[in-house]
Amino acid sequence: MVEISEEDIPFFAEVTAGGRITIPEEIRKIFEIKDGDSLLCRIRIVKRKSQGTDQKT
Repeated sequence: MVEISEEDIPFFAEVTAGGRITIPEEIRKIFEIKDGDSLLCRIRIVKRKSQGTDQKT
């Protein structure tokens, strides 16, 4: 079993327009993250977008 502290809760995020990610509401509530707060994030790429699957909107 892996121990996870409140400061080490992993979550998945998808990069959206402009290179932004969304922090899930549940995570924001746990850490009391508010607009304008600065965060340090660790990045691990778990899946890359396949070439040729760009969606035009």
